[in-house]
Amino acid sequence: MKKYLSIVAALLFATTTMFAQGKIGGKVYFDYSYNKDNSVTNSFEIRRVYFSYSKALTKNISYKFTTDVGRFNTGKDNRLSAYLKIAALSWKTKYGKFVFGLQGLNMFNVEEHNWGFRFIEKAPMDKNHFASSADLGIGYFLKLAKKLNLSAMITNGGGYKKMESDNYKKYSLQLLYGDAKISKGGFNVGASASFEGFDKGTVSGTTTVFGGFAAYSTGKIRFGGEYDLMNQSGYDVTKSIISVFADVKFSKIVEAFARVDLFDPNTSVDNDGNTYIVGGLNFVPAKGFSIAPNVKITSPQSGNSSTTFAANFEFKI
Repeated sequence: MKKYLSIVAALLFATTTMFAQGKIGGKVYFDYSYNKDNSVTNSFEIRRVYFSYSKALTKNISYKFTTDVGRFNTGKDNRLSAYLKIAALSWKTKYGKFVFGLQGLNMFNVEEHNWGFRFIEKAPMDKNHFASSADLGIGYFLKLAKKLNLSAMITNGGGYKKMESDNYKKYSLQLLYGDAKISKGGFNVGASASFEGFDKGTVSGTTTVFGGFAAYSTGKIRFGGEYDLMNQSGYDVTKSIISVFADVKFSKIVEAFARVDLFDPNTSVDNDGNTYIVGGLNFVPAKGFSIAPNVKITSPQSGNSSTTFAANFEFKI
């Protein structure tokens, strides 16, 4: 018995030592919402639970794993399920950085940081399904100048929850000038684009996504916007997004935020778009803990508006 206890203790010690040498992180998105127009008018929900571990193998090689927990929405099966979101190895060379595996996509990662409130609402491209936040493939990242960065990726195109289902690959590019993260001050301007072929029965073509963005922050005031287009040539459909946001910090604990999205699911059709507005306050009583009472309003050009009152929480380490 002592022998087995010694083995278990040794394994626990080895595991603890291994994790201590790396970096552990985690986030939880939790909320309460009320909407009198929904079938369930008020509810508590866990939107996301992330757990990550990263470690440097050498000065130039490192890896990262991130799990993502969310609702498994298939028919009547709505359980919380875990997905692997990131499983990537990064290799820095004098020619640039190469990333292999399941990794964050370069289509709206900067815009998500610009907005700064992912626990309250997704970035516009993510919310309207213009692109996935992560995908499986190979990425290349190059600093062209002090504030000018280029990234190029070849991925499956289905995102991190789906396996490859066709022979087409997604090619995505991003050009960024400025700071990728501006929460403490700075600016950025840039563009992203992706191309992927498809063949669905009798319809074939190319899905093309383009996005342009800009944002500025003094540390106390942050504002910005983006313009996104998605075209599916086989269906001859073009979708568009115009989004603007602003955030004002009154102190280290309290800030106010607002965002307006104009989404058009088919630019060739009149009166089929909608306006989405989210605004509220964010309280940060301690590092890694946020409470954000807010209101979300969806106003279609044709039909009735819908209003959701919510309180979103974020816990992170």
